[in-house]
Amino acid sequence: MAADPILRKGETLDAGEYLTICYELHHVLLPELADMRLVEFDRFEDEVRRGLRFDEVHRFLEQIADDHDK
Repeated sequence: MAADPILRKGETLDAGEYLTICYELHHVLLPELADMRLVEFDRFEDEVRRGLRFDEVHRFLEQIADDHDK
């Protein structure tokens, strides 16, 4: 999956907000998740894949998605 920020339907960002989110995603969040082995982040290919420990938190991630949809 591409390592681009995901926006909700109808959500928009100005250029500064988009840059901030990209920076935080690529330089803070994804490296932290990769350190925890939840994802594999290939900075050069700009791709994110499930990490070795992804399944351990999969149920938690589904709960977040369910709560978000309510």
